[in-house]
Amino acid sequence: MTAHPNNPRSNAKKSTVNGSYAHSPGSLPPEHAFSPEELELLSDLSNPLVISRGMSLYSIQTPFMIMLETCREQDGLCNIFQFTQRSYHSIQLNKNIVDFTRSRPLHRHSCIEIMYVLQGHVTNHVENQIFTYEAGECCIMNKNIRHSEDFTGDFQAVFLMLRDDFITELLAEYYEMASVTAKPDDANLVLQLFQDSQNQSLQFDKVYMDCFPVIPADDILEKTSPLFNSILNEIINLRPGSLFYIKGSFSRILQLMTDPTLFSINRIHSESDNQEYLFSKITHIMKSSHGRCTREELSSQLHYNGEYLNRIIKKYTGQTILEYGQSVYLEEARMMLAGTDKSISAIIDELGFSNRSHFYRLFEKAYGQTPLDYRKKCKYAGPQ
Repeated sequence: MTAHPNNPRSNAKKSTVNGSYAHSPGSLPPEHAFSPEELELLSDLSNPLVISRGMSLYSIQTPFMIMLETCREQDGLCNIFQFTQRSYHSIQLNKNIVDFTRSRPLHRHSCIEIMYVLQGHVTNHVENQIFTYEAGECCIMNKNIRHSEDFTGDFQAVFLMLRDDFITELLAEYYEMASVTAKPDDANLVLQLFQDSQNQSLQFDKVYMDCFPVIPADDILEKTSPLFNSILNEIINLRPGSLFYIKGSFSRILQLMTDPTLFSINRIHSESDNQEYLFSKITHIMKSSHGRCTREELSSQLHYNGEYLNRIIKKYTGQTILEYGQSVYLEEARMMLAGTDKSISAIIDELGFSNRSHFYRLFEKAYGQTPLDYRKKCKYAGPQ
């Protein structure tokens, strides 16, 4: 996604932080020295990127807010474009400010927040855990989730903040269209989180969702980028009908996020332990690789010791990493035998087996019959 707002509309403003340095006031750590412009930026409570310890809850005053963040750690720069329904402005943070914001406390929002990584990777502190989100991955956080992203590395990410009244409008339109085209998906986890956010007894549950792409991230970006750019273009160039276009684009984004052919969604309660979360990540990686992921590859992707990951899998499945991987691709083979017309040879090739006999032995050991006998059984009994 590329978005470079440069329209000189009168209500657009740009904040930069440069100049000679002065000592910070007593409320800031004495080891930091800031220029007058930097001090003004740090004292601006409307800036969502600098959270004071006395203001851990951030509220938006408009139906939605969009922030496009681009970080280049090597250059010591972070650029943020902030868009609301009728205005936008930009903030440029230099290395001095970026270093300071790394120690900012966790904060909450009075609205739903969606983080979508466009390039690179983003480190996000969520409650008492630290996670890394790669390009194409998405995190949806409920109101009561304390979090804070790091301005480290090179990345570009878009943050969507949706107030209750705006979510109500999006849900109404979604269900109105679904009632015409198809039955609404009441089991959809994203829609359920949005609905729960409107429920007085559920809106502050410590719940968030991780959305992992099930197709190449670039393919999803081809679908989402035009929608993001359409929203930003309408905000920058407000004209009659712009608000309808904006809401329509948000509705399309919601439709894409809830599409199971694009994203695999994990619902996480923040009070669950880190091992449960790691196991959900392991499961996603295993399924995405058809069970073909070694201990070393898991360790490299998740940044945990391989033996520790093996113990987590053993805890939840009773299997080793190798055995768990086998169960994943054998289950995938079973589903394809029962639910598709693919030949057994095509299934074997798709799952990455070079030895046909080895696949037959593993399948028969797991299910007590050959792949061919299993398929014949399914034709008589119906899909399993």
